Order: sequence, then structure tokens, then C-alpha cells
Amino acid sequence: MRFPRALLILTLALAVARPRDAVAQTARDLVTQGVRAYRALEYDAAVALLKRSVADRAIGTLSTAERAQALTYLGATELFRGRRDSAALAFADVVQLDPRYRPDELVFPPQVTNLFQEVRQATKTVSLAVPPVTEVRARLDRFTARVFTSSLADVAVTLARDDGTPVRELYTGPVADSLTVTWDGFSAGGTPVATGRYVLRVAPRTAGAVAPPVRQVTLDIEQQAADTLPWPPAPPAPALLPERTPAGPAVRSLAAGVAAAAAAIVLPSVMARGAGGSDARFAVGAAIGVAGVVGFIAQRPGRPLAANVQANTLQRDAWMRRLDAVKGENATRRATARLVIRADPIVTADRGGTR
Repeated sequence: MRFPRALLILTLALAVARPRDAVAQTARDLVTQGVRAYRALEYDAAVALLKRSVADRAIGTLSTAERAQALTYLGATELFRGRRDSAALAFADVVQLDPRYRPDELVFPPQVTNLFQEVRQATKTVSLAVPPVTEVRARLDRFTARVFTSSLADVAVTLARDDGTPVRELYTGPVADSLTVTWDGFSAGGTPVATGRYVLRVAPRTAGAVAPPVRQVTLDIEQQAADTLPWPPAPPAPALLPERTPAGPAVRSLAAGVAAAAAAIVLPSVMARGAGGSDARFAVGAAIGVAGVVGFIAQRPGRPLAANVQANTLQRDAWMRRLDAVKGENATRRATARLVIRADPIVTADRGGTR
């Protein structure tokens, strides 16, 4: 009884453990195992593992590069199993995923890379690459996007509001492999775009089954206020020289002359009381008084000081030039909006909308 019971417990433990192991197996693990099986020439096992890695979302999703790798190994495996059509379908999925992708020629033999190149030329697709965040000054800087094609395609690259209202056509024409598209932040009307949600769209200009799918990305654009410069400070009053003569020196010169004249006339009579007046002291006093008047006239208040006026004019002109420069720069900054552009992930779109 003990042995069957122990066997039952072991069986139940294994039954519980197996699902856990299966759940722990991620899509990346399956790719690794599929590549290992491909290299060991176990093609049936490789196909099963690689198909599950790209199809079963319950075990996790692969990055674009990992998915391209898994599909390339799947296509190579199907080719060596003699299933060329299945291999071509896997390679077409790779091209649709990323038109820039190429199998490593050091890893895959020529029969694989040659078939991939044939499929790439026959599969019409485009891809769009934009930076996640871009800051531009409208008209001065450029927002840049890259368009990639698997083969020659005639496309139109347009910018529109998210409600479909056209904003500007950025490029129309052929793209053989890749193309850099730039945008200066202005609408077709010549004004910076307002804050809002926009759609950058790459669409074929020819309809038909062989036309590449439409790719588009949503852009959240925020127009920020201009960062203006402060006014330059005016020259401070202490830095400016007096432009006219002050009244103080002239008044002091006149007062000194009058006082000296009075002293010349009065003091002799006071010091020599009773002495007769002398005409000489009046003449001396008059001369001193005249000298004071002459000094007052020579230093008359309010007389322009040419050298000081010229020096102050140079200071004021320099300040006005700085002021005009700041005014011009601020006018340019107000006319040049600053845009912050944030991009959502790239999506494939039907003619009428996204999918």
C-alpha cells in the first residue's frame, strides 16, 4: 500500500510542477530553444517552438528585434523543410515588421538571404521613425522623421490635426530606401502650430493591392511661451557727469570779492580812528570787488560743460543700442514659438483610420 501511495503522490507532484514549468517558459525562452533546435537540424521542433514564440501572447511579447529574429529563423527552417511558400510568408512578416532588417550573412547561408531579398523586393511596406521627444524653435530648428521602404515607393508625408484637418504637406515623391523628412513647426498658413494632438502620416500615393500600408504616429505638441530677455538697466545717475557748471563756485567767488572789497574800504578807517579817508583804499576795494564780479561771470552757473556732455551722450547712446538689441531679440523670440513634440508609438493605419 505504501508504494502505490508514494507513486500517487509523485504523480500528483509532477502534474502540478509541469504547468508551472510551462508558465515559466517565456517567449524569449522559446526563441532560444527554437534557434538551438534549428542549429541541431531538428527542424520540426524548431518550427513548433518558433511559431509559438511569435503567436502565443500569453507567454509574453517579443521586442521588434526579437520578433524579427524569431521570424527569420522560422523562415530559414521552413525553407530547409522544403516549404518555400511558408518561408516566404515568414520573411514577408519580417519585412512588414521592419523594412530595414537584413538577415546576418555570417549566420544564414545564401539560399536564405537570397530568398529574403526576393521577398523584400516584392513586399511593399514603409516604416516611420521619430524621436520620442523633440524641442524646436519654430522656423529656426527642425523636427526630423525618417521614412524607410522595403523597395521603391511613391509616398506622401503629411501632418494633420487628430480630427483630420490638414496642417501641412511635408513631402511627396519616391523613396527608394530611406528619406529624412524635416518640419520647421509652421503650418501651411505660415504660423506656428497651436498646442494640441497631431498625426504625422506616411501614405502611398498609388492605390492597389501592392501599395504599402499607411503608417502614422500621433504627436502631442505643446507651444510654450517665449523666454524674453530683461531690459538693460539705464546708466545710474552717479555714473553721469554734470553737464553744466554749478552755482556754488560762482556765488562763492562773488561773495569773496565783495567781502574783500568791503574789508579794504572799512578796515583802515577802523584801525586808524580819526584819520582822514584815503582815496586809495576806495580804489583798492573797487578793484577787489570788480575781481569778484569777474570771477562770478567767469564761473557763471548753468554754463554747458562740453566734455561732460559728450561723455554722457556716449553712455546714453550705448545704452540705447543695448535696449534696441534686446527689443529686437524679444520680438524675434515672441515670433518664434518654442514647441515640445512628444511622439506616441508608430501604428499601421487603414485608409480611413488606424487599426
